[in-house]
Amino acid sequence: MSERFVGRGDQVLVAGAGRSGLQAARLVLERGGKPVLVDDDPQAFDGAPWASVLAEGGRVLEGARIGPWIREWAGPVVMSPGIPPILWSGKAVAPPLPNVRGELEWAATLWDLPVVAIAGTNGKSTTTALIAHLLSSFGFSPFLGGNFGTPFSEGVRLLLEARKAGRKDPYDVGIIEVSSFQTESMQSFSPDLYLLLNITPDHLDRYDSLEQYRQAKLHVMRQFSETTTVVWNAGQQDWESFLQNMKARSVFVGVESSLPGPGIVLENGILRTQDLESNIQVSAANYRLIGGGNLQNLAFSVLAAHLFSERSKRSLPPGSFEKAIAAFSGLPHRMEWVDTVRGVSFVNDSKATNVGAVEAALSGLPETERPNVVLIMGGRDKGGSYRPLIPGLKKHVREVVILGEAREKIRQEIGGEVPIEEAQDFFEAVARAFSVADPGEMVLLSPACSSYDMFHGYEERGERFRDAVRRLAEKFGGKRRNDGAEGNA
Repeated sequence: MSERFVGRGDQVLVAGAGRSGLQAARLVLERGGKPVLVDDDPQAFDGAPWASVLAEGGRVLEGARIGPWIREWAGPVVMSPGIPPILWSGKAVAPPLPNVRGELEWAATLWDLPVVAIAGTNGKSTTTALIAHLLSSFGFSPFLGGNFGTPFSEGVRLLLEARKAGRKDPYDVGIIEVSSFQTESMQSFSPDLYLLLNITPDHLDRYDSLEQYRQAKLHVMRQFSETTTVVWNAGQQDWESFLQNMKARSVFVGVESSLPGPGIVLENGILRTQDLESNIQVSAANYRLIGGGNLQNLAFSVLAAHLFSERSKRSLPPGSFEKAIAAFSGLPHRMEWVDTVRGVSFVNDSKATNVGAVEAALSGLPETERPNVVLIMGGRDKGGSYRPLIPGLKKHVREVVILGEAREKIRQEIGGEVPIEEAQDFFEAVARAFSVADPGEMVLLSPACSSYDMFHGYEERGERFRDAVRRLAEKFGGKRRNDGAEGNA
């Protein structure tokens, strides 16, 4: 695959009217192609963001919906990741087709700078943002995006436009989050660094099985060249079947465990690399994020930043990592402390849209003599079981407030293990949790479900949680953090 995938004058079908589709269409125009736009809601192209695309020659395919005919399109097709392949290929994972590319992979073929890609089920966005933060602190100019934030197509377009205008490159590395929706269709993606944080059950409403979901993430490893370094989670076994048959180099991240090869390990609050070209030791004492597997995210981030700095022949002054780590406050909706009302802390973990994310959130909480968390769970079920949560619930959770489409399934699977209350709407759920919690305890929104039965996304759900807490604070008095550390709990 090369940048010739879209040539001058080509009619390029751009499927999807979301952010990825919009930026892909703009990149098609930059390459001299003619975007032909299709979405199940053709009115989605009527808004202001699409006006410039239509003014420059883009056209909406009238009377067409996303469907099986896409694979018969004569020219190139650029597919947005949010479109389930079942709609156009008839299969949960589409077969590779020479004229169909995902938006991110096509953009990657036009990017000639280094790429650090971050994959996995949980922790991707925090790790992606932390790596970009570390490298920025070290003097690099990273593009941050992909599945998280800005589509890669936009970064590529801005890079190409700067070069055409004779300006300095705005970036020197791409820090790219990738999801299974993007990796499942990749045919030649090979970044410089590829981090696989973890694989736990998720998106079983899109995939036929957990194994199919795993393979959607793992199959891309087989196409990596010798220039790629894969960073594995030593605590999971996915790496075992790849080491003998993969061209890429492997390194490992371990948390209080031995490593099967070179990498980094966290022991007693110290991150220590081993068996690398150069080794470092970094204290995690001033890291501000707890819960949600954030120590593991930190370990992956430090190792990635170290490897990239090493690759770039850039030596870092002593204390560089500790200083940069202390300045990172995390991302919204990921174990985010919101307020304390009458001694009850409220933590927003709306991004925890699967069971594995809630397991990680609970496992990262401090040890207490008795459970001291009131957990708000529920939303749209994504397949899989809630029973893996039981050990964490017994250890940390005094009561669960359930709501949304998944509430009956949650009650059936964990109701015999922990007290459960049911709420009919979101504000009632927050109010009930507050009424149950005692001073010194935590109300934690960590839903284990998608938000689409009640909201447009986990961000809106998190904002609604903040609003509900704000109302309680106005009524009962809150204690908002004002020390510049509004980051994550």
